[in-house]
Amino acid sequence: MNTIEFRLERELHFRIDGEYSTGKLFVGDLTWQEDKRRWACHWSLAHVHPEVGRIYGADPLAALTATLDFLSGLIGGSEADGLVVWWKIDGDHGGLVFPQCEGQSWKEITPRK
Repeated sequence: MNTIEFRLERELHFRIDGEYSTGKLFVGDLTWQEDKRRWACHWSLAHVHPEVGRIYGADPLAALTATLDFLSGLIGGSEADGLVVWWKIDGDHGGLVFPQCEGQSWKEITPRK
């Protein structure tokens, strides 16, 4: 198995220098990269990085989660630079907010003995 084919897209809203626009967030196709000996997850984000990029991981799930984490940070950094990105409501960070992780609620879990 060298490719896991799938395509996830989300229509996002952007405000750039006061001008409104829409564009797609794309995540899809996990491919084994023999030269890197790692899995690659493909992605693109309109108005920020419209070219298809790759994020790598040791297995398909690692590549996918690394990509979602990267995109969350990319959107956050773009917003810090003045771009406004939203999915459903202004301020929702394109729907790529992971409150469980950002709140570090996993630290509150009592370890097993």
